[in-house]
Amino acid sequence: MSFARRITLGCWLLVSALPAFARQSEVDIWATLLKPKYFGETELIEGRSIIDMKTPYRAEDAAYTPVSITAAIAQTPERYIEKLYLFVEKNPQPLVGIFTLTPEMGRADLAMRVRVDQYTNVRAVAVLNTGEHHLVTNFVKAAGGCSAPLAADFAEAMERIGEMKFRTAGDEREDDLRIGQFMLSHPNITGMQKDQKTQLIRPEHYVKTIKLYRGDTLLMTAETGFSVSADPSFRFFFRDDGAAELRAEVVDSKGMSWEQRFPIHG
Repeated sequence: MSFARRITLGCWLLVSALPAFARQSEVDIWATLLKPKYFGETELIEGRSIIDMKTPYRAEDAAYTPVSITAAIAQTPERYIEKLYLFVEKNPQPLVGIFTLTPEMGRADLAMRVRVDQYTNVRAVAVLNTGEHHLVTNFVKAAGGCSAPLAADFAEAMERIGEMKFRTAGDEREDDLRIGQFMLSHPNITGMQKDQKTQLIRPEHYVKTIKLYRGDTLLMTAETGFSVSADPSFRFFFRDDGAAELRAEVVDSKGMSWEQRFPIHG
């Protein structure tokens, strides 16, 4: 075989092996880094018997990619989803958030928008109060979500920072569950975005903790990072026990904090 033919054959073999290598690399991020870091040797049960997750296969806007997690079981004191972990596997900060849930929510459904930096697996892990861990995985095609410039002017975004809204969606259900939507004005800066005027990279500044209370009862705690989209918004269920208000407490990565109360009825 001539030298030229050997080079051609070698190049062909290398190119033909690339897809398998790329797939192996994707698996390694989860298997060798994220799974051991957050779950150790704990068995993760793959399947959709406890939670399901809806994501677009190809996101229209990588900086605002919708993720919706739905639970197949009710939140009861005897058996409930205690934590939800959400990962965008190939993001610079893969852990989107850890969401600590309570039976007072009634259902562990949760919807939000996230940033996706490149084609990646999006994974959700539900941890039950019994200790079971359940994993679902979707693949999402999107790119550039973590470096995309803010949709709003930065100065305007900082003027509105910490402003909150809360509303209930739809009618009260027969099982006394209501759907709530919490919205927060915050640029959630990733540390990868350029100032459009100076061309300098803006330092990280993102929401770290959100606590939501129904009256004095804690409903949910969200520990988040910059993989949550700008102006975070969370949609969730909660039991309506007649409490007059919902209270939100927020802390960000620079130590800024806000608290606000919202009427539930009327």
